[in-house]
Formats: sequence, C-alpha cells, structure tokens
Amino acid sequence: MASGSDTRQRQQTLSARFNDQEAEAIREMADRAGVPVASFIRSATLNAPLPDAVRRPTVSHEVAARLLGELGRIAETLRAASTAGMVDVNNPHIAAALRDLAEMRSVCFLAMGRQP
Repeated sequence: MASGSDTRQRQQTLSARFNDQEAEAIREMADRAGVPVASFIRSATLNAPLPDAVRRPTVSHEVAARLLGELGRIAETLRAASTAGMVDVNNPHIAAALRDLAEMRSVCFLAMGRQP
C-alpha cells in the first residue's frame, strides 16, 4: 500500500512571506477551523470551502499528556524506592511529594477535559 506522500496529488509548492502578526493570525484562524495552515490558505486563496476539520489535540493537551506520563514515572520511581527501603513514605518530604504528584496528575486530567 502506498503512503500519502507516495500518492500525493499536489506536487507544486508555492511560498509567501508574512510578518509576525499576519503569520500568527493565519495560524490562529486555521487552528480555530481545525485544519492545517496549508489547507486554510489554499481554501482562502481559491475561494473554496474548507476541508473537514482534522481532529488533533491542542498543544496544551499534548503538553498535559506528556507531563502526565512524566508524573507517573516519578511517582513509580518513588514507590519503587519505598518498596526497596531506600525512602520512607512517612517522611514528611516524601509524603508531600506524593501528594503534590497526585494533585498535578488531577490538574493534567482536568486540562485534557477528563476525569482523574
């Protein structure tokens, strides 16, 4: 089966220059429409309808998901160290760290619109 790049119908690349404000405005409009910038520009210049929105996570969702993974790794390391007798979970600093990790985990889930 051929990949999308092997069967690509659009082979011509055109370029344009934008100042910072213009570029940011175009990115925001494309993001609000849920389409890539190239699709947004193509639609606007050819006076064609926008393609169906692409479901993609926002940057903040991606960052929250990545952070959630890191928080899990940290918590697991603390639990493993506790099981190995290297740290005492009754130590106020370790207990506070575990509470903070749980709270940050909850915040990440809420940022992604999910329940912890």
